[in-house]
Amino acid sequence: MTRTGMILGGFALMVATMAIGARATGHAQSTASAKPETGDAAVAALVAEVRSLRADLAAASRNQLRAQLLLGRVQMQEQRLAYLDKQRSDAGAQLMIQAQITSGLRGRMQGVEAGGCSGVPAEQRRDCEANAGVVKRQLAEQESREQQLRAQENDLINALSAEQARWSDFNSRLDELERALR
Repeated sequence: MTRTGMILGGFALMVATMAIGARATGHAQSTASAKPETGDAAVAALVAEVRSLRADLAAASRNQLRAQLLLGRVQMQEQRLAYLDKQRSDAGAQLMIQAQITSGLRGRMQGVEAGGCSGVPAEQRRDCEANAGVVKRQLAEQESREQQLRAQENDLINALSAEQARWSDFNSRLDELERALR
């Protein structure tokens, strides 16, 4: 090859290299411009996923807080039920004792009224009648105490029923929350 042929061949090689380089640069620029679009779509998808996760976490947090509140209420309600049941039980025991005392006083009163004072001398009769008056007052007071205890027991039974209904309501709300979490 001659010197001119070599120069022309080198020149052609250089032009070909430049053409290939230009083509590669153009492709790189178009790829670079496509990557931001793909990158923007990826960022948008990630942002959407993060927002979805945040919403799920917020819902889970609300449900957890709601469950804790309901559970606390149920526990307080159970304590209230236990307290009222103990009070009702105590009132029932006191009522039973008062009923026995009232029964004993009625027996004494019947004994006095059945002629316990009729066959005694006049001096003892006054004491016997005074004693009968004392027993009569004691019986009236005892009957009043017994009646108050019955009313108290009935009030406690009603309060216990109302609190059991509230407990059932809280329990059903917990069941609803459990079903919602499944």
